[in-house]
Amino acid sequence: MYYTWAYVALILNITVCLYASIRGGPAEKSGAAIYLIGWLATTLVQKSEYTGIEWAKMAVDTIGFFAFVGLSLWARKIWTIFMAACQMDAVASHIAALLAPQFSYVTYITVIGFWGGYGLMICLAIGTYSHQREMRIKRANVIAPSEHSRQN
Repeated sequence: MYYTWAYVALILNITVCLYASIRGGPAEKSGAAIYLIGWLATTLVQKSEYTGIEWAKMAVDTIGFFAFVGLSLWARKIWTIFMAACQMDAVASHIAALLAPQFSYVTYITVIGFWGGYGLMICLAIGTYSHQREMRIKRANVIAPSEHSRQN
């Protein structure tokens, strides 16, 4: 069952991942791939009704967390650390639901959707924008010295 927020998230997911895949560097493309694989895996394993903690979703989120930590160690970019932190928050919300049986389902899906969805999208979009900015600065530095030498 989909709601308006799910359609908005779908459009944002596709837009941000396309942006990262087209305009990003290796780290951004890897981040988009990890995000998309996790998003698709979550869609495949989620239940239609809430019956308690969703173990399959927790496993997908935990694997995603370790993948983002690996990306962060490999890429050494600040946005990847924030991406791993957002995913860690999603995993922590599964643990909170496990420790507190009276945990509200609405709270459960909202927290996971916020950190594991929108938080990750924001980090990926900022990371891709940062990569584009870095490339513009590098191009400007390469062009500027050659123009300076022509003037002399």
